[in-house]
Amino acid sequence: MRLNTLPRAGLAVTPTPLQPLPNLTEHLGGPTILVKRDDLTGLAFGGNKARKLDYLMGDALQKKADIIVTGAGFHSNWCTQTAAACCKLGLPLILVKSGPQDGYDPDQWDGNHLLHHLYGADITILKEGSGQRRQEITDELRAQGRNPYLMPVGGSTPLGAAGYVHCMLELLTQAVDQTTEITHLYHATGSGGTQTGLALGAKALNTGIKVVGVSTGFGDSARRIENLLRLSHETAEFLEIETRLTEADINVLDQYSEGYGYATEAKTEAIKLLAEKEGLLIDPVYTATAMAALIDDARTGKLTEDDTAVFLHTGGTAALFPYRDTLKAHTQGKPLPWKIPQWNPDYTG
Repeated sequence: MRLNTLPRAGLAVTPTPLQPLPNLTEHLGGPTILVKRDDLTGLAFGGNKARKLDYLMGDALQKKADIIVTGAGFHSNWCTQTAAACCKLGLPLILVKSGPQDGYDPDQWDGNHLLHHLYGADITILKEGSGQRRQEITDELRAQGRNPYLMPVGGSTPLGAAGYVHCMLELLTQAVDQTTEITHLYHATGSGGTQTGLALGAKALNTGIKVVGVSTGFGDSARRIENLLRLSHETAEFLEIETRLTEADINVLDQYSEGYGYATEAKTEAIKLLAEKEGLLIDPVYTATAMAALIDDARTGKLTEDDTAVFLHTGGTAALFPYRDTLKAHTQGKPLPWKIPQWNPDYTG
C-alpha cells in the first residue's frame, strides 16, 4: 500500500476522535453507538472532504497548478472545503454550481453559499450542464496558458478515496486502543469516494466491519454499486492493494432520502434527537440521512446489543441554517413546510 508516498497538502487535522454516544445508546436500547468525529478535521467547518483534499491538493501543488476548478450543489460542503483549502494555499477557485435556474442568486445568502462568497470564489450557477461547463472552463484556461486543476464533484477519484483508506486504518487503531470491536460503520454516501475508501480499507485490513453507505439521493443503489466497484478497483490498483471488492462488500441503503437535499421527517427527527441526547449537531443533507438509517436499524432490531456501530460524522453543519423552517416546524410538532428546497434544481415553485 503506497499511502505514505503520496503528496499531501497538510490540510486535515487527524486523527479525529472516536467517542461514545452513551445517551443515544441508552435511548435506542440496542447497539453500542460511537461517533467518528470527522466534523473536526479542521478545514472550514470540518468534514470528510478535508481528508480527500489533503491528497488532491497535494497533487495539485506537485503539478504546479495555478487555479482550481470544481463545483457541485448550491449549498455544497465540497465547495466550501475546497474554497477554504484554496485560500490556505493561495490558489484562486472557480466554482460552477447547480441551482433551480441559471444565475440563481437568492436575496439572502445563507449556509454554504454564504461561505463560498466569503472565501472569494468565482461562482457561476447553472440549472443544467454544470459538469460540462467546468470542463469547458478548464480547457479555456489551459488555452490561455494557465495550469488549471479540475477536481471532480466530491473529490471521488482514487487519490481522493485514499483519504478514507487511511481513515479506516486510523479507526482500526483507535478501536484497538479502546478495546472496542466495531461491527458496523454508517456514513452518508454521495459521489462515492468516502465509501470506496472505507470499504476497501475495511476489507484490505481484514477488520470484519460492515461499511453501510446511506445514499443522499444520487440515483438508485444498483447503479451506485456499479460505480463504487469501478472506483474501488481503480483505487486498489492506484494504491497497489491486492484486495478487490465484490458486490457483497458494497452495502447501500437508498430509502432514507427521497431526493438530494430533500427535507424528510426521518432526517429532521435524527437532527433533533442527536442534538437533545448528545449535544451533537448534524446536517439535513448528509449526516442526518446516515443517522436516520442507524436509528431505524436499531429500532427494528437489525442492530442488536451484540453490535457496536460507528456513525461517521462527515461534517456539513453549515447546512442547518437554510433548513431553519423545517427544523422549526419539527420542533413545534408541525408538518414540514416544504420537501424540496428552493435552491434545488428539482424545485418548481
